[in-house]
Amino acid sequence: MPVADKFLNLTNRSVPYIQTVVDTNYVNLSNIIGLDNMIGCTKWEPTNHVLYHLANGMLCLGLLVPDSNYGALFLHGLMFLGFLLMSVWSWVILCAPDFFSWNFAFLILNGVQTFSLMYSIRPVKFCAELEDVYVSLFLPFRVSRHLYKRLVCSEFCTLMTLHEGEAYATQSVTRTDKLGLLISGVMHAYSNRSLLHTITEKQFIDSPEFESTATGDEKFQVSIVAAGMCRYLFWPRQSVEYLLVKEPYLACIMKTIIGRDITNKLYALNEKVATPAGSRLDIRLPSIPSTKRQRKDLRRALVGAMGSDGVSSGGGHVLVIEHENDLDKTSDVDETDVFLPKEMNVVGSMKTANFIL
Repeated sequence: MPVADKFLNLTNRSVPYIQTVVDTNYVNLSNIIGLDNMIGCTKWEPTNHVLYHLANGMLCLGLLVPDSNYGALFLHGLMFLGFLLMSVWSWVILCAPDFFSWNFAFLILNGVQTFSLMYSIRPVKFCAELEDVYVSLFLPFRVSRHLYKRLVCSEFCTLMTLHEGEAYATQSVTRTDKLGLLISGVMHAYSNRSLLHTITEKQFIDSPEFESTATGDEKFQVSIVAAGMCRYLFWPRQSVEYLLVKEPYLACIMKTIIGRDITNKLYALNEKVATPAGSRLDIRLPSIPSTKRQRKDLRRALVGAMGSDGVSSGGGHVLVIEHENDLDKTSDVDETDVFLPKEMNVVGSMKTANFIL
């Protein structure tokens, strides 16, 4: 037998066959113990540091803040304090960089939100004159201070002073390209040296001209002169129209205030317009015919033939009086004849009129 074959036989005989036996019960028990250690607690850790509990208390209080004007500020402020304590606890006590990283990130986010809200709700203060205008005209309409600040900022309006005798507008000279609001003092509106009415504080100076003209290229049909030292705001037409386009709510409020101001001026003119019979003309009845040019100017619509350009289509007259006595008035039917066109037909004793604005 060759030597190699003998060596192989000896090697096979010297190495016994080993069969692997696996205890399945032991393996299953080991797996169960490992899962318990992963998803369960066999031993509870002691209570965490007091910073941890204070931090969670701050977060809990922040979530309990009611929804109010300052609710968001308190929410982010308390969460800022809570995550600040969490960051200190995770860095100093727990010594866990992952805990610290997340808590510090939340700290930064809530800090930015807190300071942003504090800046947005900061109190807006004005000088005494602008504060008085805000309280008198805009606060009743619940216009916010921030919105009012945009209206009176130097970008859109200017605060000016007029001394006694100085003119805000000159008849047939000054263009209607602005809107003025009288803050203090008294102004008079004249038409051909005839006093129309008086403008007092907290009233718009030229609201009829501003509302009745579209481009601002027309000229004033009245002269407005300061009766004493006056302080007023004025907005260029283009600036205020641009602002009102961007702020629809403010535009609605301004239209309301200007409309009310125009109505007050019309009623003030009504006190000075009378028929030849001595009665007062009612502005709610459009019985004064006027030319197309006159109808453009709301301030002179009631004055009729007072201006140099005034033309009465009915051949009638209006009188400007300071006082009137209603005791000697004739009937309204007779007075109406003054303002009726000549072409009107009289049927019997009843007279009908088609009033045209």
